[in-house]
Amino acid sequence: MRLLVSRHLENFLALFEAGNMHTAAQKKGISQPALTKSLQLLEDELDAELFERTHKGLVATETGHILYRHACAIEQEARFAALEIANMRGAMGGRIKIGVGQVLAVSIFPALLADFHRRFPDVEVSAEAGISTGLVQSLLRDNLDLVIAALPQATLPDRFVTLPLLSTDMVIICRTDHPLCREKSITPEALTAFRRVGFLEDREFESRARQCFGERSQSLRPILQTTSLNIMFGLLTTTDYYAIVSDMIVPKAEKEGLAARTMEGGLWTLDVDLICKASLASSKPISAFRKAFSAHTGEAG
Repeated sequence: MRLLVSRHLENFLALFEAGNMHTAAQKKGISQPALTKSLQLLEDELDAELFERTHKGLVATETGHILYRHACAIEQEARFAALEIANMRGAMGGRIKIGVGQVLAVSIFPALLADFHRRFPDVEVSAEAGISTGLVQSLLRDNLDLVIAALPQATLPDRFVTLPLLSTDMVIICRTDHPLCREKSITPEALTAFRRVGFLEDREFESRARQCFGERSQSLRPILQTTSLNIMFGLLTTTDYYAIVSDMIVPKAEKEGLAARTMEGGLWTLDVDLICKASLASSKPISAFRKAFSAHTGEAG
């Protein structure tokens, strides 16, 4: 892949991400003078400084930030080109950076990833779990190649596409002896008597809750927010708190001693999509990942 991306651009990316000449030189396996010369060549070509040299290290200038954005896109396209060309030789290899929703990460994604690796053992995958809004922001900055998560309601730029994978319903989970479990039908009013545990910075939930509950959504504001399902489950098993989550997590929740309940009239449905650049949507890596996903969910169904 190195021949597809300028050596100087690779060095710039290392400098931007390290913010330190010594660290970047070690990462690239070159001397600091060679790295300094490489940076100087780029700055001469652009006729602009890319970094401010401070006592704390290198701080990117506005020009540096602009170049970083484009350099990430170039590096991404080069990796996918290398993946597809390698696949033509019969052995797809390379690297893919994936963002995955937190519930998917602890439900069906591990099995999906294992299946993908059985088919393509030479592809290096890095997977980052998080809230869909944060993952999509990383995708827009080219820090991720694709995201598998509930589609955010915000409109994506035209250069990105969404490829439908599945739909999931939201349910209420709480401990098995929770007062809500004694209700024949859980109403919005019944929920207001208890406090909710939610995911940290889950703005999508807030938006969906307003659509579902109207003014009552204010009473659903979380008493605690976390990025960890283990923390969430631990709290739910020992308190009168409850959570509203995707039904994909129900089997894991039940193993932790929790019960799943539906609300009168239902909550809302989330569409889980694969989100990526339109230019990469028909690439072999994306197609292979979609096939692995379809095969797994088909077997599960």
